[in-house]
Amino acid sequence: MLRLSCISLFALLTSTSFAQNVNQSAVDTMTKDVAIAVFAKINQPKAQEIYTQLRNCGDGCDPQTIIRTVGSWDQVGAKMQELSELKNTAAFATMSPEEANAAIRKQLVTFYTRYKTDNNYGKPLSSAIQAQILVKIDRMLPPAIATEPASTVSDSSADTQTTPADETDIDPAAFHQSQLESRTKEAEAKQLWMMIVGGVVGLLVGAGAIYLLLYRAAQAEIKALLDENNQLTNSLESARRAAKPGNEANSVRVDYRQKADAYDKLVTELDTDNPLLAIRQLKQQLTKPTPKSVPISRSGEPKIEPTTTPEPIQIQQQIPVIQAPEPAPMPPRSEVFYFPPPDPNGQFDLSQKSDILSPESAYRFSVSADNPSVASFRFEAEPGRVARFLTYRNYMIEPACESENSYTTTHTRIAMRRDGQAILDNGVWRVKTKALIRYE
Repeated sequence: MLRLSCISLFALLTSTSFAQNVNQSAVDTMTKDVAIAVFAKINQPKAQEIYTQLRNCGDGCDPQTIIRTVGSWDQVGAKMQELSELKNTAAFATMSPEEANAAIRKQLVTFYTRYKTDNNYGKPLSSAIQAQILVKIDRMLPPAIATEPASTVSDSSADTQTTPADETDIDPAAFHQSQLESRTKEAEAKQLWMMIVGGVVGLLVGAGAIYLLLYRAAQAEIKALLDENNQLTNSLESARRAAKPGNEANSVRVDYRQKADAYDKLVTELDTDNPLLAIRQLKQQLTKPTPKSVPISRSGEPKIEPTTTPEPIQIQQQIPVIQAPEPAPMPPRSEVFYFPPPDPNGQFDLSQKSDILSPESAYRFSVSADNPSVASFRFEAEPGRVARFLTYRNYMIEPACESENSYTTTHTRIAMRRDGQAILDNGVWRVKTKALIRYE
């Protein structure tokens, strides 16, 4: 008895599945034949391609898939989707062949009645074409009354005629079963949607948590960098105060002042405005020969005149007075200073300018006194700080430098290939030509 019940249940399930497949295939066949009739009258390359593929595919193929694949005729595809909606209803899936045949006929009549005024559908779906379509449907799903001819809809009587499908009644048991199946499917669909919504909400919550963690980590890193920057700034200010570069200038001023005082004393001592000329005259007087003394003769003694050897006459050339050359002006000296990295627009903060290389320095500027508004710069930093600059190269290197090669994690230093050029614009140094570097 138990075996017989199992066999009966298996037969019922098999017959129901077969009925569903046959009913749905009949709807696909009707939809495909209607699409073939419509595209046969359209003289356009895409339409003819769809028409050829529909003719080549077998019975039961899905015309909407072919229309979407070829493209350009989505409006016709929407109409075919509307025509084939019958196969998606729960009641139709459980209908017998006779009931399914009547339902398909009614669907075709309704579709033609709705779009018969449209030339793209009214003319292609003539009475003869409809009769051919219904003959195929009758072969797949035998009608309830085989003696009646296949009913078609004409242009004049489509609004008044009623088909046998209008009078077809549905078995109450089948209708009740279809309602139960419909409710079951709705519950399953609702449960599926709840699962989908729950999954989406879970993903959003997870993404929000990850974003919050990343945001907090980024905030902590930024805070650490700002603290380090403040510490370095304070240490730099302390080093500047300790260095006191004004002492060297004061010593130079004292040296010049001593020399100036000595010069004034010399002028006062010689009592002349040209001490150099007076010193030369004194040297000349010291080099002149002293006159020889003449011996005094006594009275009564013979005077003996000494024989003198004639000395060669020396013609003393007059030494021209050479004026002291004025001190040549000191050549203009080039100025060298350092800057931290510029902002993304290539502008350097003038308040962070430093005369010495500091931990925050990244670029060495050289300014000629002949053209103080133009400077050449190059990347120059403390060796221990290069790794940090490489890590944040997008903000610290790329605004002022171009690289010959791409950066990788194996690179540990920066080699200069060409100095860059910066201009002083409204009191702000701005990059005009980027420097060329190479990662090594």
